[in-house]
Amino acid sequence: MKTPIVTLTTDWGSQGFFTGMVKGALMSMVEGVQVVDITHSVEPFNVREATFVVKNACKGFPAGTVHIVDVASSHSEEHPFVVVKARGQYYICSDNGLPSMAFGENIEDVIRIPVQENGVYNFAAYTLFTRVAARLLGGATMRDIGPRHENLLQRPNVGWMPQGDGGYRIYIEYIDSYGNAYLGMSYKEFEELRQGRKFVITLREQEVDELMASYYQQHKANDPRHKLRLTVSATGVLELAVKESSFTQLMGLRATDSVLLRFKE
Repeated sequence: MKTPIVTLTTDWGSQGFFTGMVKGALMSMVEGVQVVDITHSVEPFNVREATFVVKNACKGFPAGTVHIVDVASSHSEEHPFVVVKARGQYYICSDNGLPSMAFGENIEDVIRIPVQENGVYNFAAYTLFTRVAARLLGGATMRDIGPRHENLLQRPNVGWMPQGDGGYRIYIEYIDSYGNAYLGMSYKEFEELRQGRKFVITLREQEVDELMASYYQQHKANDPRHKLRLTVSATGVLELAVKESSFTQLMGLRATDSVLLRFKE
C-alpha cells in the first residue's frame, strides 16, 4: 500500500479521549498513516454486533490494511490478544469469539501477541495494539510479532435454524442507525431454501410475503398501510425495514430476537 491504513472499530462512544489517544499514538509511530473510523458506537462488550460490523465494513479495504478492534478486549491465558490475517488484511483484537465468527474459512494465519507477565492492559488498544499495528505496517511478519495461536475460541454463529414443523427461525443480527433489522440469513441461502416457492415471514402477529427491490417499492396491493418491507441489504443478507420509519421502534424487536419463515407448497 502506498498509504498505510489503520481502521478503528470500538465500543468507546463518540465522547471522551480514547479515540484521540489511539490516533495520536498511531500518527507518531507510522509516518503518513491514514486512520479510518469504522465506528465507535458498538454496544459495549457486544461481540456479536462487533462481528457483524467488522465482517461487512472491513472486507473492502486493500490488502495490508491493519484493523484494530477494541470490543470486549480482555486478556487471559485462554483468550489472549491476537493478530488474525484474513483476506490479506490484519485484525488486531482479543480472541473473544469475534475472529472465528467474522472470518471463518477466510483465516490465513493467527498469532498470539506476547504480553508482560505482570503487565496492565486496561486500554490495550492504546498500550499494545497501536505498537503491533506500527510493526506490521513497518514490514514485520506475523512470526516477528508472536507465535502461532491454535484453537481460536469458537462461538456458535447461528443466524437461522430449521424448526421441527418445517419453518425456519431467523435471528436479527444487527440494527442500523435507521432502525432497520439485518437478519441472519443471506439472500443466497434464502433462495436456495425457497426454490421458487411463495413464502411468509411472521413477526409479532404481522406478516411479510413479498421480497422488494428497495425500501420505497410499493406493495402489490398498493395499500399505503403496508409499510413493512423485506429487502436485501448491501451486505447480502435479508433486511426488514419500515418505509420512512424505524422497524425496531414500530415492531419492538431488537438484535437476537427472531422471526419465523415458512414456505408455501
